[in-house]
Amino acid sequence: MKIAIPVENDDENTSMDNRFGRSVYYALYDSDKDSFEFLKNPASQARGGAGVQAVEFIIKQGVKAVIVPQLGPNADRALKTSGITIFQGSKEPIKKLVEMWKSGSLDKL
Repeated sequence: MKIAIPVENDDENTSMDNRFGRSVYYALYDSDKDSFEFLKNPASQARGGAGVQAVEFIIKQGVKAVIVPQLGPNADRALKTSGITIFQGSKEPIKKLVEMWKSGSLDKL
């Protein structure tokens, strides 16, 4: 399963970004391969609708869940409509967030 986490930098030692739709990158964690891939967010500089555009982008990547600190109402609705599971995270290193997800200690939104 692929999980998207908004991040500012494209390395495994980065922490989660506080923004979802305007984050610079997404860390895509593949639980089957136990690996990360980093993709530049094409919606980060959008004039409007960045959250929905970001959701469309991660859907195309095959993402089934996200770990986020917060969401705007449009991104929240788009994720839920798309069947993507939303987990509440905090500004932690992404490796720690993945470990928390694996242990079941992240709350679903």
